[in-house]
Amino acid sequence: MHTRAAAALGLHHRPVVGLFGMLVTVALGLNLIFLTHSFLGIPEWPGFRFAMERSVPEVVGYVFAAWAAGLALYLAVAHRQAVLAGWSAVFVVLLADDYFMLHERMAKVVSANVTIPYPYGQPVGELVWLAFIGAVLLTAIAVGYRFAAPEWKAASRVLTVLLALLVLCGVGIDAVHGFTTNRGVWHVVLSALEDGGEVLLLAVVVTFLYGLAFCGHRPTPETLQLRPSGTGPPRR
Repeated sequence: MHTRAAAALGLHHRPVVGLFGMLVTVALGLNLIFLTHSFLGIPEWPGFRFAMERSVPEVVGYVFAAWAAGLALYLAVAHRQAVLAGWSAVFVVLLADDYFMLHERMAKVVSANVTIPYPYGQPVGELVWLAFIGAVLLTAIAVGYRFAAPEWKAASRVLTVLLALLVLCGVGIDAVHGFTTNRGVWHVVLSALEDGGEVLLLAVVVTFLYGLAFCGHRPTPETLQLRPSGTGPPRR
């Protein structure tokens, strides 16, 4: 794979490609099972539903987020890069938020203290809470980025893109989802895009961080530049 995205993610390393294939297969498989359960009743067991507390997809998301946090922390310690500690904190917060349902609970606090007409209270409250937490974490990352080595600045840019896509699924689509009913075709489709998209993107994050930690991948500024066809890095 010699595309810009593949080069940035380190998919020219064979172990990274293997892990990428396995984790993405798990993520897409969970999405497919959710859709067949929702539309066909196969399988009958409801544990594969998205947006259900402690369901199989949710637990897989916990595992992926924990792996991402651990890999980023390992890189931060091994390479003495504060910016990577900031990224580890991001994934710890994502894990804690999902596990303890923090943004749903804090949204109730916000909507209770600010007059927001129904049904906008919960979605607006979630956006306010997530914007506050995001601002704190991104400020910490920005400070670490200022003093990071060039290859780790490039790695942070890749992680920023992946985080933006996570936010699109977890916040943007979630906000739209908040205005729909909890049943019907749109509920299923939005759940697949929101929760299924989060699990898929966390799989990509884990793959990328694994490449950084154990395969010597370094997305230098040159790596992120468009390459002429056939001039990508050699496979390892």
